[in-house]
Amino acid sequence: MIIVVEGFDQAGKMTQSKLLAKFFKTKNMKSKIFSFPDYHTPIGKEIRRYLNGSRSFPPQVIHCLLAANRWEKAEEIRDALSENNVVIMNRYYQSNLVYGTVNGLEMKWLQNLDDGMPKEDLVILLDVNPDDSFSRKTQRRDKFEENIEFAQKITKTYRKLAKEFGWHVVNASQHKQKVHQDIRQIVLKHISK
Repeated sequence: MIIVVEGFDQAGKMTQSKLLAKFFKTKNMKSKIFSFPDYHTPIGKEIRRYLNGSRSFPPQVIHCLLAANRWEKAEEIRDALSENNVVIMNRYYQSNLVYGTVNGLEMKWLQNLDDGMPKEDLVILLDVNPDDSFSRKTQRRDKFEENIEFAQKITKTYRKLAKEFGWHVVNASQHKQKVHQDIRQIVLKHISK
């Protein structure tokens, strides 16, 4: 099973991914977390340079690179699934759909970039208010995260696509334990189907 944890910067995606992995451990279920972008790969390093402002690309190129970064890990993802892990994605291709459409790219074109990648079973959107996101961040933001107007467009687009694609939405402005509790309820309902 693949569970995707999505949301804007500082929504608590990594925190919640780790809490979810611990929860699966209590249920005697193995899990593995993947984070995207993965900055350790060759393409991930290029993405990091772009986000830090030391590289410049047209929107099509950066969104192709983001997809290619996921393709770099496709075999690892398939291996984890074949070993009966619940795969927890700290962001997956859904964020490319959100950021890409906000950057003026067509949804179908963006979806085709990940055609053939392992598909998710469940998407959980950590819906964080941009003001909360900005107050939580202590270090420098990357170029996708530093503009409050852009952040509001991203948040609005996440909510719109969540409705369109049937993603589960959790209020990420709550305390992290309450967020985890809400996520657990969604996951348990999904498992018991």
